[in-house]
Amino acid sequence: MMDAVLIAGGRARAPLAALAGHPIKGLFQFGHATQVARVVCALQQSGVERIAVVGSELLLHALKPSRAELLFVSEGADPIDNLLRGVERLGLSSGSQFLHCAVDLPMITGDAVCEFIHAAPSDADVVVGWTSEAAFVQMFPGAPYTALQFAEGRLLSASVSVLRVGFLESQAPLLHRLARVRKSAVRVAFTLTRAFHYHLITLGIPLMAQFLTGRLALSRVASLAERLLGARLYFNLDAPPELTYDVDTEEDFRYAQAWLRAHNRYTFSPKT
Repeated sequence: MMDAVLIAGGRARAPLAALAGHPIKGLFQFGHATQVARVVCALQQSGVERIAVVGSELLLHALKPSRAELLFVSEGADPIDNLLRGVERLGLSSGSQFLHCAVDLPMITGDAVCEFIHAAPSDADVVVGWTSEAAFVQMFPGAPYTALQFAEGRLLSASVSVLRVGFLESQAPLLHRLARVRKSAVRVAFTLTRAFHYHLITLGIPLMAQFLTGRLALSRVASLAERLLGARLYFNLDAPPELTYDVDTEEDFRYAQAWLRAHNRYTFSPKT
């Protein structure tokens, strides 16, 4: 079983922070437990043995004893810096894979994490999770969400991934640029297009056009990643919906609270 880097320092915008009672997402309360405690429990239940928790020192009081080994790391300048700090804290070699997980996943379960990890090919440098719109809506009817149209269908991105340390280290400059524009799919696509400017006419412009019209095939993205970056990119199109539901707005927060109560998962116990 691989180790995990839990990015737990995310901040909420003012309206959501006011509703949740705290600006740090990891300290949002669901039942009697903080969000960071719920995610750590799910990771531990999945079989993860070591977890580097990257975030504010305010999280320390919320990190309770766990069967998994917890290593705390103070947060850096951006998500990629945080991943690098987590990897360094774990002492992972360049050839190692690790699980990256966001903290704002109130529906997360150990079974969902375990399923995602076991679906990751051992030779992959990057494993990105996607959930079909149909699967998401079936599990979370009436939930707020944003789906992207690809040739494979309408998909929602998961907030977990599997990464190889060597890929993270070698592609850090590009990944830093992508981190700055990560909230906009269009800006991400544009950043990638500019990164490979020498293929702008033959690849960049056609790919951007396909993405904007919903015709881009993820299978083609994987083949281009290997060609241009030398990276083995794998898309898991059957990621559990629990790994897709994150909390960015007040509506997200309210729905999660109600859903967890309705499904008897609001009460938290690290032994279950």
